[in-house]
Amino acid sequence: MKARILLVLGVAQLVAVLGLALTASLPAAAQYPAKPVKIVIGSVAGGASDVAARIVAQSMAKSLGQPVIVENRPGANGLIAAQAVFSAPADGHTLLWAFASMSAFPFLFKSSPFESLNEMTPISTTCRLPFGMYIHPGVPAANMPEFIAYARANPGKLTYATGPLSEFMAATQFMRATGTQMIRVPYKGGAQAITDLVAGNVQVYFTPMSQGLPFARESRLRMLATMLPERTPLAPEVPTMKEAGLASVGFPTWNALVGPPRMPRDVADRLSREVRKALQDKEVRAALAAQYLEPLASNPEELAAAIAEYTELWRTFVKEHDIPKE
Repeated sequence: MKARILLVLGVAQLVAVLGLALTASLPAAAQYPAKPVKIVIGSVAGGASDVAARIVAQSMAKSLGQPVIVENRPGANGLIAAQAVFSAPADGHTLLWAFASMSAFPFLFKSSPFESLNEMTPISTTCRLPFGMYIHPGVPAANMPEFIAYARANPGKLTYATGPLSEFMAATQFMRATGTQMIRVPYKGGAQAITDLVAGNVQVYFTPMSQGLPFARESRLRMLATMLPERTPLAPEVPTMKEAGLASVGFPTWNALVGPPRMPRDVADRLSREVRKALQDKEVRAALAAQYLEPLASNPEELAAAIAEYTELWRTFVKEHDIPKE
């Protein structure tokens, strides 16, 4: 009897060992996700990127079979969020909702966790954020020529809000191109900045259309131009910077999903497919359109190329404008 018990135990142990070996041999994506997935975003709740992250996360959760939680870690233009994800376990359960402007971190911050955003694991772009220029109705300017004339006649009188770094780039481009001088007022996120603009605490804001267009349509703000190559169907009545003679002012910007460095490639590919699947959903596309956001999916290689392009854009911008590291 004792020998029989030992034999049964031996078989059970062998099965357990074989089971562990089989599980270990499975591709990482076959075991993923093993627990809830967290998407860290470096902005406050309520902004355009935050809304987009929650829309996409909710859709991804359905097909992943695990909750996908969005965690806000605002501050330092997203640097705090990037640092947290950079040092997280590379198992795909902690991800970063990245901004295109994070490509500038190595040139702007001494404490940047990476020398290139591509050191993290590219997964997919998620959406494009069309930019616009907004002013408070108290500014005596009905169009771009009148605004430029007023700003030139009153250097240092106007204040402009900036949340993400991309908004700072837009404002800097504009001032360089027009020979105007305005005072920067930095904010942790777009929601706070747009609130102060509507209240008249600041006078100018370059920000995604999702932030300012609803207020412009209520005549609580004045939209002077978009920063797109052509007029957008979202606001066909608004001219572009190029039409205003400011072709050098403007750039597309995007949000993307990246993971910690050295994440398994099959997990990155799985997540990239899940993002694409989410962005093909009619309800997701409608929800993003309601926020004035354009769905934009990619594979990891396409995102890596976009990051490389933006890295060079920011490298040149910081050097040309002699922006010191913080």
